[in-house]
Amino acid sequence: MPRAKQAVLEYRTYDLPADFPLFVLSGENWRISPVPSKRLHIHNCLEIGWCQSDSGSMILGEQKVHFEKDYVTVIAPNVPHTTWSSPGTSSLWSYLYVDFDALLGRNGMSLIPEINTFYKMLSTCHFILSPQSYPWAMPIVRIILMEYEQKRPGYRNSIRGLMIHLAICLLRVYLYSDDEQSMKDSNLSLIGSALEYMQYHFDQSFSMDELADLCHISPTHFRRLFSSQIGVSPLHFLHELRITQSCRLLRATNKTIAEIATQVGYSSLCCFNQHFRRIMGCTPSEWRKTDGKTKPSLIAHTGWLKAEEPDSE
Repeated sequence: MPRAKQAVLEYRTYDLPADFPLFVLSGENWRISPVPSKRLHIHNCLEIGWCQSDSGSMILGEQKVHFEKDYVTVIAPNVPHTTWSSPGTSSLWSYLYVDFDALLGRNGMSLIPEINTFYKMLSTCHFILSPQSYPWAMPIVRIILMEYEQKRPGYRNSIRGLMIHLAICLLRVYLYSDDEQSMKDSNLSLIGSALEYMQYHFDQSFSMDELADLCHISPTHFRRLFSSQIGVSPLHFLHELRITQSCRLLRATNKTIAEIATQVGYSSLCCFNQHFRRIMGCTPSEWRKTDGKTKPSLIAHTGWLKAEEPDSE
C-alpha cells in the first residue's frame, strides 16, 4: 500500500512590536474562503480568533471542529490548523497575536494563579469557545479589539487588564472543562517537542541529535520529517527564530549589534550579519535605522496580511 503523502505545514512568524507585543489582523481582508486550504499552518505566538459572521469548519490540532458566529478560538504556537467557511459563505474573522509574558510583564503575570500551569497551557492549548458555553469569551476579545483600534488615552493599560482577565478565564477552561481537556493533550505532531524547545532555547547551543531525542525519533527521520512539515531545515528554522528576536532587540534597546548577536545565540558577529541579511534583506544597522517602522514582518512566508486564497488546481 503506498504511503500517504505528508502534509506540509506553513510556518508564519509575526514580529510583534517590542514595546507592546500585540498585533491585530481584522477588516474585510479577513473573510475566509469556503474552499479548504490544502495546507495547515502554525504560528510563532499565541493566536486568538473571533468569528464575527457566518459559520464553517476548522482543522484544529488533530480534530475537525465546527464554528459559528461569535465563537472564539485560542491556539498555541505549533498547533497545526486551518479554517474554511460553510458553502456559499465567507465568514469574517479578527485575529489577535500576543506574547502574554512580554505584554503583562512580571507584575501582570504575578496576578495569574497557578502560573506554571498557565505557561503549560500557553504552549499546548487549542480551544474553540462557543458563546453558549463560554459567554465571557467574545465580549472580552471584542473590547480588546475596540481598545486597540481606537487607541484612546490609557488603552494599553486597559488592554493589559483585559488580558489578565482573559488569561484567568482561559486557565479555568484548561483546568476544569471536560470539552477542552480532551483537546489540549492530543498528540499534535512528532516534531512538536522540538519546535517548542527551539522557540524557548533558541539562544543556546544544542545539536539536531538532541532535538531528535526530544521527539523520540532518529536524527535522520527527524531532519526529513521537520523539512517536509515546516518547509525548511531545522537549522534554517533556528536562524529565523534568532533573527526575529534580534529585530526586536535592535528596535527596543540601545545594545550594540555585537551584544545582540551574542544574546540571540551567535558567537560570531560575521555569522550573525550574514544570516540577518539573508533573512531580512538588509544589514542589522540598516534595519535599525528604519526604527522598525515597516509593516510587521512575516519571516519565511511573507504576505500573510490578508486571508489565504484557495489553491489553484
